[in-house]
Amino acid sequence: MTGTSENVVVEDDHGRPPENPVLRLADAACMVGAGAVLLAMMLMTFIDVAGRYFFKAPLGFAYEMTQLAMATVVFLALPSVSVRGLHVTTGLFENAFRGIGRVLRDGVIALAMAVCCFYITVRLARLAGRFDSFGEVTSVLRFPVGYVAWLGVGAFALSGVMILAAFIAEVRRETGAKT
Repeated sequence: MTGTSENVVVEDDHGRPPENPVLRLADAACMVGAGAVLLAMMLMTFIDVAGRYFFKAPLGFAYEMTQLAMATVVFLALPSVSVRGLHVTTGLFENAFRGIGRVLRDGVIALAMAVCCFYITVRLARLAGRFDSFGEVTSVLRFPVGYVAWLGVGAFALSGVMILAAFIAEVRRETGAKT
């Protein structure tokens, strides 16, 4: 750190929640959903391990459920991580931009991130449609894979919208503070 407090992140920082009430509700729903799926996955793993070692009867579907649950947790957490700015970043040029230059830099970054999210949304929607049209299911549980893919489509689309909304809110905060 060079002493500036522009992007100081403390270890227990949970980022800045969105100011828009609709986006705040979507953010909270995504995080509660991700937490619930993660808790269920931990309980299932505990039951699987306990069954394996104490009763010699593991859950036959645990591996498959873990794969589905991990994808679900990642997809549900993605919008919150994106809008709160908690994704991995590097600060190579943090001190090189001030004022309007910093706003423009952040705008270009937000736009690039949103475009990437929307591109992945389109590609994943095509893949999810193929999963559905072929009737793709998991091998043990016979769970339709398309459901998880469609969740990813919604998560990436919501992430793109939330990234743009967070940038607009930041611009409004910056312009409101200077007037």
